[in-house]
Amino acid sequence: MDQCLQVGPTAATHIAHRRTTPVDYLPSNSLSPPAINERGQLTAKEMLNLVRDHIWEILKVTGIVVALAVAYIFIATPIYSADVLVRVDPPEQNPLGIAIQNQETLPPPAPSSTTEMAVMLSRSVLQPVIERYRFDISVKPRTIPLLGDLAEKFATPGHPAAPWLGLKSFAWGGERVQITSLDVPQSLEEEKLNLVALDGGQYELLGPSNEVLLRGTAGKPANSNGVSMLVANLVARPGTSFEVIRWNSLDAVKRFSNVVKVTEKVKESGLIEMEYSDTSRGMAVEVANALAQQYLSAAVASRQVNDSKTLAFINGELPRLLADLRRAEEELRSFRESSNAMQPTTEAQALLQGGLDFDRQIATLQVQRTLTMERFTPDSRWVQNIDKQLADLKDAKAKFDSRFGAMPSSQRKGVDLERNAKVAETIYLGMVQKAEQLSVRRASTTGGAHIVDPAIKPLHPVKPNRPLVLAGGAALGVISGVFLVFMRRHVMTGVTDPLFVERRLSVPVLGEILFSPQQVQLNPDTVGAARKALPSYGRTTGPFRRSSYVPYPFESTAGATAPHGGGSVLAGRYPNDPSVEALRAVRTALTRDLAHAPNNIVMLTGPTPSAGKSFVAANLAVLHAEIGCKVLLIDADMRRGHLASYFGMSNRGGLSEVLSGQIPLRNALRYVGSDGMSFLACGERPDNPAALLMRQTFKDLLAKLSKQFDLVIVDTPPFLAVTDASIIASEAGATILVLRSGMQSEDEIADTVKKLERAEGRIVGAVFNAIPQLRSKRSYVYPTNYASDTGQMNTAS
Repeated sequence: MDQCLQVGPTAATHIAHRRTTPVDYLPSNSLSPPAINERGQLTAKEMLNLVRDHIWEILKVTGIVVALAVAYIFIATPIYSADVLVRVDPPEQNPLGIAIQNQETLPPPAPSSTTEMAVMLSRSVLQPVIERYRFDISVKPRTIPLLGDLAEKFATPGHPAAPWLGLKSFAWGGERVQITSLDVPQSLEEEKLNLVALDGGQYELLGPSNEVLLRGTAGKPANSNGVSMLVANLVARPGTSFEVIRWNSLDAVKRFSNVVKVTEKVKESGLIEMEYSDTSRGMAVEVANALAQQYLSAAVASRQVNDSKTLAFINGELPRLLADLRRAEEELRSFRESSNAMQPTTEAQALLQGGLDFDRQIATLQVQRTLTMERFTPDSRWVQNIDKQLADLKDAKAKFDSRFGAMPSSQRKGVDLERNAKVAETIYLGMVQKAEQLSVRRASTTGGAHIVDPAIKPLHPVKPNRPLVLAGGAALGVISGVFLVFMRRHVMTGVTDPLFVERRLSVPVLGEILFSPQQVQLNPDTVGAARKALPSYGRTTGPFRRSSYVPYPFESTAGATAPHGGGSVLAGRYPNDPSVEALRAVRTALTRDLAHAPNNIVMLTGPTPSAGKSFVAANLAVLHAEIGCKVLLIDADMRRGHLASYFGMSNRGGLSEVLSGQIPLRNALRYVGSDGMSFLACGERPDNPAALLMRQTFKDLLAKLSKQFDLVIVDTPPFLAVTDASIIASEAGATILVLRSGMQSEDEIADTVKKLERAEGRIVGAVFNAIPQLRSKRSYVYPTNYASDTGQMNTAS
């Protein structure tokens, strides 16, 4: 036996050591470990690499989403907004026209803007506008979603478009219908009614069960079955349907309030903005101004009512106040005549002035208490505040009067009478003046609110907001693209991380082989055919089916002829290809393992089809022959083997004929053009390949070939597909598990490893095949450039 391989008896010990220390045997060109933390979450670096590796896919998704956003901008009905700016005056603080000592005794006026904003959205303001423009009746043409919206963009208003696809009952743009009156029984409120246009401007109204409610003509009232209706205008093709709903008054107000927006322009400024949105520019302006005018009308009416109530109260109090004034004046005159009173002293003047202030405040609070009692109960805080103020003023007045106890009684009485007369005069004159003001204001048309800026016709729609939609579409497209790439890579595809095999299954990775465009050139037809079949083998969740066993993209079908007559093995045609360099690393690792294996038989298998085991087997055989080893390559896949096509040969006259005794071994061994390399094809398809492999003849054959060659490489069927590989595993001194990046699931790989161990197979490691070259994996740049330089030096030499 040659010295290229040394096989020893300590394989079990060495394999056990290899299974527990997989990282020590990583090849030099292995992938960098992904930046994933201990919890299995992607880090920022891994996410950046993910985006960089799949940038074109993300850009495609982004382009699709942006295209949808552009389509939405084109199809969506534009919404226009018109607004009115209203200034609200603050509530009057002194409704009676007389000053009071402390404003805390009165109920504080409600915040003007907050109260008026609620009034603007009240039924008293919205209901008249709803009835004026018939917003309690909704009419919508029956259209096909999206298609109908698109057709409407090309239609001319007032000229119904021809039906698309022959669908005459649908509206296709240009239709007009105006219902000015619709009264239905309560049972039909908010029910979907169907208005169907007929010939000659006629129509019929159908109920929820398609029963005919009434028939009529546009421009003429119609009444039948408790339903009265007036269609002012109807322009539509005969047979066109419209959905009609008569909304309940309360629900109509709620729906209408959703499109009316009331906001305070500046906080606590009294400036309020009323905004209305509609599909028509003119309607938006008209309704916005109508809302403002209706609010002003309601404010004027409310103010007139309040002024009338206050004026009535004042007019009711004036006769009593006048009588009190005359009585006070008469008592003062009589006292002065009877006592011949002279000019009051300084002390009397002080008593008069101080007492006058107290009496004026007490009288004012008493009048105010009478007015407050019309709005609040005696237990309310406002009435109690007035009572407390009255008590405090009376106590203060009593203390003030006690300071003048030594004053002569005649002087004191005169001061009191003069003070009463002046207080009565002040209150009476103030109330008379206020009554005159209220009479004038009640006849005015202002209600404490004014329109600052009326609504004007807008030029551009507020919806759809084109810059916002485009920016949002681009952002959503990028997010969707990254999400889809992440889901496809980590959820919908198989294992792509070689470290999973090492860490979770304790199987060392001998090498990672890049996807080779050169191999695609060698087998263009079979690669294209296999790629079409790949989606059905990406991730399998159930048991593996034999019917899905198809060749790997790098593999050819039986009977194919290799190009250029030199075979289609990548290592023989393109020895400097990066994939071949990775295979040389596998050869190095395999050579070290075989030094401790019980024999020199190496079996290659994979969990599922299309993993590339035949590709790896053929290239390893060529590479071992390259270093002077005497190598035999056996195609043991007697079901769908096709290794012969790599060398431009047929399968006939191979392993199946040798095992069945049809031909001798020496006639089956073939020379493939590489020094030191022989090939044994799979032969014709037998009826029961597993039975042939179970015979002692096969074991004897392997033992004989093991002595004749330095290395025997056996290519087997997929391990989970059939039992052939499990039969051969126990006879091989080493087993290499070939995996394709993203093809096999975690469960499939784990199941293969477990079954190989049960079959007494000795796994020396795994090979990751057909790894796509990613932008984030810089470790592949050096070998690629090095191989290119090597080729140039060889050419130069």
